[in-house]
Amino acid sequence: MTDIMNGFTEKQKSAIAYYKANLDEWLANPLFKGKYAVIQDNAISGIFDSFDNAFVEAGQKYPEGSYIIQRLVSPKDLVGFYSPVLA
Repeated sequence: MTDIMNGFTEKQKSAIAYYKANLDEWLANPLFKGKYAVIQDNAISGIFDSFDNAFVEAGQKYPEGSYIIQRLVSPKDLVGFYSPVLA
């Protein structure tokens, strides 16, 4: 399996580390839980109800590769799967 962090910029890697370090604190806030956070320069720059709104706002404000969008949920509450891309 390849390194999951391949393809991320250094700013994005830093934002991911910031997200992991602070997630428990954010989950304790009922206003944040389940929302989508735009994280840029090791700070939350916005909280949104939907990924689409977070994506549009971040794309208008910040250069590509300088932020991440993360849903503020406990990792144990996530359900995910891998799917190959068909060309």
